Amino acid sequence: MLEFVLAFPLILTLMMACMQFAHIWMAKQVVHYSAYCAARATLVCPNGERNAAAKQAAEQVCAWVVNGMTAGETDKQVPGWGEIPGSGGVARKTRVAITDIGKWNVQATVTHDFALIMPIAGPMIGWLTNPWDSGNEYAEQRADDSGNIGDADLIRYAHIQFIETVVMPKPYVTLPNMGIPSGGW
Repeated sequence: MLEFVLAFPLILTLMMACMQFAHIWMAKQVVHYSAYCAARATLVCPNGERNAAAKQAAEQVCAWVVNGMTAGETDKQVPGWGEIPGSGGVARKTRVAITDIGKWNVQATVTHDFALIMPIAGPMIGWLTNPWDSGNEYAEQRADDSGNIGDADLIRYAHIQFIETVVMPKPYVTLPNMGIPSGGW
């Protein structure tokens, strides 16, 4: 019994850490894919709609890994499937920046606040991302309308921030811009 009392907390922590690291890896891949989707949505939209299309594309992808919503947010709906549980905070936790790189490339940068939901291991990993942080900035803190920082989420988790960038070339060209046909052809 004494061996169990001494070993079980350590084994439980290791199991939770393994599950949390697997969740982190999966979320990193999802956020990278959301940056790809944002860049792709930008390429096919007119200039006036680019930012809205990129944000919507990134949010649709990140809705599957977001957790935490405030009392006023509703879960996102997938037509024909229903709602994605806990996805109400995706608009608040996902930010998108679109940049043109030259004439032929578009860069999409998606920043996503990811909740570390595993008990024991999540707060430990959140603290390890910045152990000298005195104000617990690793934990998501949102200011309300008056500027006071309070509990925005119904359940508070430690968060880490993923920043993924994708650069995509435009899949089309126009002959006058390329200089074709060139002399001698």
